[in-house]
Formats: sequence, structure tokens, C-alpha cells
Amino acid sequence: MLKNLRATIVSSEKAAEGIYRMVLKCPGIDIRHLIPGQFAHVGIPGHAELLMKRPLSINDYDEERETITLIYQVKGRGTRALSSASPGETMDVIAPVGRGFHLAASDKKVFLVGGGVGIAPLPTVIKRWTDRQYEAFLGYRGLPYAYCQDDFGPCDNVYVASNDGSIGETGVVTELLEKRLAVCRPDIVLACGPIPMLKALKKVVDAYGLSCQVSMEQRMCCGFGACATCVCGVHTADGLDYKRVCVEGPVFDIREVVL
Repeated sequence: MLKNLRATIVSSEKAAEGIYRMVLKCPGIDIRHLIPGQFAHVGIPGHAELLMKRPLSINDYDEERETITLIYQVKGRGTRALSSASPGETMDVIAPVGRGFHLAASDKKVFLVGGGVGIAPLPTVIKRWTDRQYEAFLGYRGLPYAYCQDDFGPCDNVYVASNDGSIGETGVVTELLEKRLAVCRPDIVLACGPIPMLKALKKVVDAYGLSCQVSMEQRMCCGFGACATCVCGVHTADGLDYKRVCVEGPVFDIREVVL
């Protein structure tokens, strides 16, 4: 259930080049009903002039301690200021937000595909649905940008690609997926990453006739559907429609969303 919270920073650290991991204590957060793929809408502490909250991926959670772990990439003034915040500082947080991933009872074999900061929310899938078989496909720019690999320890296989070949195989993550699909097919693919990755992924899953859900990385302002700055196009029976990523996403069926 969506809640406005007053959170306290427990820890904040650099996870990779330009990537930060932050643990927040959020009294009253409804972690029991958190769905993998949902996110947190976070205010910037100590910067009243930065009015808009930032949407950050939930990478982990602890129901007993009422904590969530967020991973984000420094891209602008807000996230740069957030990366300088210290343990003990407090901030306004809305969490959990949005529509997350969904696994049916028949989805036993799950492939997880992530690129860049889009890798961050995928470990919550493994944590929430422990009775499935997972394989992960992770794409990075290069070794300095690699993070979160230990979070995929429960997977049967983890495949890594990088643009420069400094970690894993040289190339893009969808090429690794395509190689694997030649010998093993999942019941469903869950993915998060930049639009070019998702476009390539759509071609692959369409070729193999696979079910696939994708989490969209979109700029947001209000976080509760009022401003409509985060809309994306979706295909419907009546033609093209628009959905608000913050409340009707960020997760969509890849066959519906316009990439």
C-alpha cells in the first residue's frame, strides 16, 4: 500500500562508478505487500530548493527492520546531492510505488535481464518468489560500472556482458540471452534497462514467442499520476493509448508498450 513516510538514512555508499546504494529506515512501510519492480519516490534531504522527488529502484528490503535498499545512478543535480547525504539524515519518501512484476503459478523457469542501473530491481524478484528457477543476464558498460552481481547468487546461471569486454563477454546482454535461448527456454522473461536494450530484447522474445514483462525507466515528477509527465505509449485493442508509468507501471507487458 502506498504511504508517505519519513525515512532515515541507515547507510549510503558508492557501489560502482556513478552508482550508489542507500539503505533507508522507513517506519510504517508496508513491506509485506511490496511487489518486486515497485520503486520509492524519494525527496532530497537538506535541499528545499529541489522540490521534486526522484524515483529510485528498490534493490532489497527487510520487513522486520522496516528498511529498504535503494540503488540509483547519479545523473543530475538531485541524485548528485543525494549521493552526498549522510547516515542519520531524514527525508520524505513515498513507497512502495507503482505496478510491479507478476509471476503466474506456471512461471517456473524465469530469465532475468538487466542493463546498467536497470539491474537494480531484479534481485527482489528472486527474494519474493523463492520457489522458481532463475537465470540472470546482466549487461554493464565495463568493469568499473559493475555492481550487484552477488545478489544473483541463487540463480542457476548468471551471464555477464560488457561493452568493452572488461567483465564477462564482449557485447550486449541481449546477445547472451539469444545464445542461451537456442538451448533453453524460460516460461517468462523479466527485464529492466535502457530503451535500446529493451528494443533489442523485444526482437528476441518476439522471435521465440516468449512472455516478457519490462520495467520502464522514465522521468517522473509527482509520482502519483497527477502531472502525466511520465506517460508512455501502449498498444490497445482500440489503437494507441498512453499510460502513466508511476502508477500504471513501471512494469508493462513488452507486447503492449511502445519502445
